[in-house]
Amino acid sequence: CPHTWQQTEKKPMKMLKIAIFLAVSAAAQASVSVTQSSGDGPHPSSMEIELQLPDTDKKVRIPLTKTAPLDGAVVTVTDGGVSRTFSGRQAQHGDQAHYRNVDSKSVISVRHENGTKRISGHVTHKGTSYVIQPIGDSGHRVSKTKTRMTQPEQLLSRKKRRVNREATEYEVEIHILIDHTVWKAFKTIFGTDDKALTELHFYYSHIVIGMDTVFRNIGSPSISVRCIGLTVAKTEADAKWMPPDSSADASDGGATLGRIRAYSKGDRADHVMGFTRRDISLGKNSAVTGVAFENSACQETKVSVVEDSGLHSWMTAAHELAHNLGASHDNNEPGCEMDLKFIMSPAATSYDLSNIANSYRFSPCTVRQIRTYLDSGKAACLQSRQGTPISQLTSSVREGARMSLDQVCRLNYPSSPGNIFLTEDVKANPALLCAKMHCLLKADHAHGTTSTGFRAPVGSPCGNKKSCNWDGQCVADEAAPAADESCFFGDIWGDQCGGWKTYIEYLRNTDQKSQRRSYCGQTQTNCCASLKNLCRFD
Repeated sequence: CPHTWQQTEKKPMKMLKIAIFLAVSAAAQASVSVTQSSGDGPHPSSMEIELQLPDTDKKVRIPLTKTAPLDGAVVTVTDGGVSRTFSGRQAQHGDQAHYRNVDSKSVISVRHENGTKRISGHVTHKGTSYVIQPIGDSGHRVSKTKTRMTQPEQLLSRKKRRVNREATEYEVEIHILIDHTVWKAFKTIFGTDDKALTELHFYYSHIVIGMDTVFRNIGSPSISVRCIGLTVAKTEADAKWMPPDSSADASDGGATLGRIRAYSKGDRADHVMGFTRRDISLGKNSAVTGVAFENSACQETKVSVVEDSGLHSWMTAAHELAHNLGASHDNNEPGCEMDLKFIMSPAATSYDLSNIANSYRFSPCTVRQIRTYLDSGKAACLQSRQGTPISQLTSSVREGARMSLDQVCRLNYPSSPGNIFLTEDVKANPALLCAKMHCLLKADHAHGTTSTGFRAPVGSPCGNKKSCNWDGQCVADEAAPAADESCFFGDIWGDQCGGWKTYIEYLRNTDQKSQRRSYCGQTQTNCCASLKNLCRFD
């Protein structure tokens, strides 16, 4: 029978401050060059870079392999019954590519600007991490970084597993079906078909990466996730795997599973996953966010449906895929208690900094159940690519670095104005965005709205040279912008701050210190940029 994941009410946030100390030793300018290349176009499939290490004459060479989550997928877009098929590579921007070396944990991006390669990212050599940044018109800076985490973060991150191998014992090849409700949301937000398709590519790359990350976190058995097909329906008639909008089964998760199963008969993928913006239900339960068959990967029932609610939907997708791989919901076995909020918790829930790391991990019980299914002989199809030298999936796509938090809100709530709502605790500690964020549903609303699991995506700035990572933490990131953490969000009250600035200047100039102190106390948090110098009392 199908298994579901449902939403729960929000729980109070528990505050946990994390201190990160970063020391950077930067060379003024360093030599970074491409010494070898496979030569197939401006973004070759492989290349080698040579860089001079800071504070030394030593140069090192690092081989790199191009990675892109959906490059290898067959993309099919159907509009009015007419299908167009092309590669995932054609659906993304062509001026930038991502490369990595898994063994050395090196990830870089290469962008072409005016005929010059601009290289950015990080590389690791003999246990030391270096950040590469472009400077000037053609130069680069190489900086050595050294991070030290306090004990609370070490506990929060839990045991680190070895997940950096390219080839895995098992590889789940998935086919993603995107229905007309998802397409309509993207078309509404981004305007043109071309822009909507490009953003759809980045969006689902992020979701596939999230799934791949949590399965690689298992460690043993080693499992990865790879997208081999992406089918997009622009109209209701084109979404042949979905019940009609006007039918009684339109939002029925069980009925939808049956239609996806019939549609995907003969599909070579190990798992077929449908995404929809409909409000899925199962029976009278409308709090369902995903439905899947259990113990069904590689079988006729290798299907699931996920309610697409934003960039954090990768969590629901990973949850449903785990059902298909033999996992049931966490119960109260030791180490697998529901309140620990691992991915297979029976209900999706809100997170805070004390438990966000578990939203990227399976419980020990889930790992045992998946291992049992893999050993049963029913999952032989997952080994059909065993030993593949290069995985298509990587953590190089970081939606938080591409999109503003307002844009993330618009994706999560397409009918909203697309504005983040800053709670008082987030104003005081931007790192909390990595665990939970709120949006305004209407421009005149006084309170924000959130949904289960909704958070700032990976790559989102959350402090001075810090961003959210795939562990739900706000960590040092040389690629993130510099920021004044005491005024991270700037003037939250916008134009109103100009009036307060004028009035408090008047109080200062007329030497009304007590009144100035009082009004500064009321306004400084929300007008920190405008009042920065006016509200200093030496």
